Amino acid sequence: MFKTGLFSRTKSEESKRIYLDYAAATPLEVVVIEVMQKYLHLYGNPSAIHQEGVAAKDVINDCQTRIARLLQIKPEGVVFTSGGTESNNLALLGVVEQLHKTGRAYDSMEVLTTGIEHPSISETILELKNRGVLVKYVKVDEVGKVSLDSLRENLSNKTVLVSVALVNSEIGTIQNIGAIARVAHEVDKSILIHADAAQSPYWMSVELPRIGADIISLDAGKCGGPKGIGVLAWQKRVQLTPVLYGGGQQMGLRPGTESVILIAGATMAIEQAQRKWQERSEKVTKVRNECIKKLKEEILDVILNGAEGEERVANNINISILGLDTEFAVVVLDKNGIAASTKSACSGAGGGESVVVKQISNDTARATSTIRLTLGEETTINDCQKMIQVLKEHVEKMKDY
Repeated sequence: MFKTGLFSRTKSEESKRIYLDYAAATPLEVVVIEVMQKYLHLYGNPSAIHQEGVAAKDVINDCQTRIARLLQIKPEGVVFTSGGTESNNLALLGVVEQLHKTGRAYDSMEVLTTGIEHPSISETILELKNRGVLVKYVKVDEVGKVSLDSLRENLSNKTVLVSVALVNSEIGTIQNIGAIARVAHEVDKSILIHADAAQSPYWMSVELPRIGADIISLDAGKCGGPKGIGVLAWQKRVQLTPVLYGGGQQMGLRPGTESVILIAGATMAIEQAQRKWQERSEKVTKVRNECIKKLKEEILDVILNGAEGEERVANNINISILGLDTEFAVVVLDKNGIAASTKSACSGAGGGESVVVKQISNDTARATSTIRLTLGEETTINDCQKMIQVLKEHVEKMKDY
């Protein structure tokens, strides 16, 4: 039992639910709710030329300009999508199909990625492969960092795109996108670098020049914004073709009537996330580090999956407890007022094997016994105390069976 020092709790803290699944979804920020409410009255179609339509379009244009300014790109390099998944699809398919449309054969193009990407990347990569595009998988090390030597070995004069997550959604490892870009450009400066940055805005800068990416995908639902809205942003040299059809909205790249309310909410959320990412990251890193330390002290055989220190995003704790049914453990935590997960929500409900952990460890037992705990800005040491206590008691109970 934890009763003293950093790990003491009050009765009010014991009675509240503890949310430790911020990588899957975040609560709406108050300022985001306020700005969305502000535009509820804008019912005009942004494509219409009457006053109601123009008023709606003006808001969208303003949001596009603000996002572009934030990301250090031109406004014409910003498209609003339905979320991170669509942004990733448009990035990969949009680049390849644009080249194909200009006469490049599918089998003359090569796309590089890793085996630890989010399903919205890995499944889209398989679709490209089905179309005839050459696909290569770059090796990662035991914490999920891209091997630059493996990258060099796999690059060729056919390579057109490299796609890697800035922050891995399961194990929280941060990739050095700039280093990846430099290696790729040693072979061919025209190679485009795509970064899935859905997990990033709360915790680090997502300015494209600073990251070193040509294209990034964002998801407002991961940084205090509404669900169902994301951003694809790119540098001037990138050319894309649409992958959906039926309208000329958003420069013809993303057909469909835009939602002013969602776009306004997403813009405010991403701005707010970036405004204080350093302060937030420093605060949450301290809680995360203390929580990892206590987990290792209190529960035998806990294995931390992913990188440590500055190479791990501030809010991520991913552990394996060998032999434990972690799907059941997550249910037990939930019944005790604690929300956690076993892996990325988009990888499928329930337990099963973590593809990411299997890739970095080559250990099935470790990959089938993972728990992902992702903290928020309001998560406290006391919240972690309760989680560890419940998990420790459950692990000890399971040993008796």
